[in-house]
Amino acid sequence: MTGQIRARHERVSLQKPLRVADEIGGAAVVWVDEGQAWATIQPTSLSAQAGLFDTRVATAAFRVAINRRDDVRPGWRVIWGARQLNIVGVSDGGAPRIVLICEEETL
Repeated sequence: MTGQIRARHERVSLQKPLRVADEIGGAAVVWVDEGQAWATIQPTSLSAQAGLFDTRVATAAFRVAINRRDDVRPGWRVIWGARQLNIVGVSDGGAPRIVLICEEETL
């Protein structure tokens, strides 16, 4: 093994948030499927911070490259197996593929 982190080719789902009214006059967020895509997923970093009540919160960052879509925005999420990656940025240089900058928080 060369010591490099290898990119993975995976099938992922894209979801966007949708605010809906609840029964007591408030609103809730539900996630709506916006389709699936083949993705190249590459981990970029991992950080840990002290959380509340003596817990540690780890945040992993990923670069997720998918075929061009004009509708993907920060605030959406990528479902990768059982993992939920929050999209915090979209890098679109006009190429046939776009790069989603994603974070995943775990306790």
